Parts: sequence; structure tokens; C-alpha cells
Amino acid sequence: MSLADIRSKGKQKPPRIILYGGAGIGKTTFASMMPNPIFILTEDGMGTIQANQFPLCPAFEKEKEHEDDKHLGVMQRLRELIEEDHEFKTVVIDSIDWLEPMIWDKACQDNGWKSLEQPGYGKGYFEALKYWRQYLDLLNVLREEKGMITLQIGHHQIKRFESPEIEPYDRYEPKLHRKACDLVMENSDCVFFANYKMGTVKKQGKGGLNTKAVQGDAVVYCREKPSHLAKNRYALPDFLPFEWSKIREAMIGEKKDG
Repeated sequence: MSLADIRSKGKQKPPRIILYGGAGIGKTTFASMMPNPIFILTEDGMGTIQANQFPLCPAFEKEKEHEDDKHLGVMQRLRELIEEDHEFKTVVIDSIDWLEPMIWDKACQDNGWKSLEQPGYGKGYFEALKYWRQYLDLLNVLREEKGMITLQIGHHQIKRFESPEIEPYDRYEPKLHRKACDLVMENSDCVFFANYKMGTVKKQGKGGLNTKAVQGDAVVYCREKPSHLAKNRYALPDFLPFEWSKIREAMIGEKKDG
């Protein structure tokens, strides 16, 4: 290394995104609007959405059993995208919480366990992180060598958050084991929580004006709040419209005319 290698500003790479939220809010539809996406499916959730997709992946690792076997594992599909020429710009994993039990099965198979609980003291879940890292390494290769956006879709869960400073409270989080959730979040540039923006209206009642909660448009929350887990490395606001074009504008700091 020399002083000539020093950079004052890093080159912006394709973002690594986690998008989680409730069922039916439109996560898969959002993903289909990303730049030239290819879906790696761990669950059958495409419905009538028209987008390029591999056949449903039944396992984390699965070799071809027959010449006409199209149902390979998640890792094989990622390697195909690395090794073969293509024009896809976004790889979508739908979904990571359905991927997790596949990783658990792989860890149990390799270690001869009946379940991840068998070794005790959380050792099984710690061992599973090895397979999560292998998976995340391939996503990073797609980002670095193929210039692809990586989008991991997940569902939400409500979990108790134990704070050392204030009373414990419930919040929305990705539906993953805590160790895995921490790891995939560390390896992401954005963790977006998709939900409906809530508001209030005043309505005249018998006893006078009453305040009523109303559901607004779907948004993505970009920063952590007591109600939800989220983050971003692009100085994004608290929330943005649930539209990729708007999010991308905010990421690169450009506004389209009109």
C-alpha cells in the first residue's frame, strides 16, 4: 500500500438489502420491480407475479439426482449466478425465514444431530452460523463480481427487547433466530421494515370529537425505533414510500425532475 491508494470517498456498490414485514403487504411485488430480478425461492409465494425465477429450492444444498432434476439447493443456484453469464441485476431470496430451517437441517445432517437443540447450550445455533456465512459469502461475490443488488425478503415477528436502560418492550424484528438475525443484519446495508403508516383523524361523536386511528399507505421504515428493528448506511430518513424508484433516489441523493 502507498499514499496513492488512499481514497477520500468510497465507490458506491450495489446495496445489500433485507426487506421484512407482514404477509400480504407486497414484499414480493416490490422485489419484482427491482432492476432485472431473478428469484431464488425457498417458499411458494410468487402467486400470479410475473418475474424470472428458479424452480422452488427444497434445501440449502441439493445436487442433481437425475438429468432432468431442476430442483437444486439455494447454494447451487447462487453458484450458477456466479459462474454463468447472465444479465440479471438483482438476486432475490424469498424468503430468508424459510431458508433458516434448511440451514438447520444441513447443520444437523453434517453433525449427526436430530435437532439443533441436541448439543445443548446453544451450540447447535452457533454451528448453524457457519452455513449462514457460506451463504452470505456467495451473496457478496454476486455483489462484488457481478454487480448485483442482493435483496433478502423475510416475514416479521414481535419479540421482547430487553434494554439495560429502560423497561423491556415489544418490537417488530425479522423472523429469524437471534444469532442469525444479528449476522445477516451486520452483512446488510439496509434493513427495511415494511408496514402501513398509521395516522389519526378527528370524528364527531355523541360526546364530542373522538380520535380514531386510521391505516395509511405502505411505507418502508429505514431507521430503528422502539417499535421496530431497521437500519441503513445511506443517511435515509425515518421512512420512505414503498417504491424502489423513490428509495433509490434517496440512496444516491438525486431527485428526478417533476
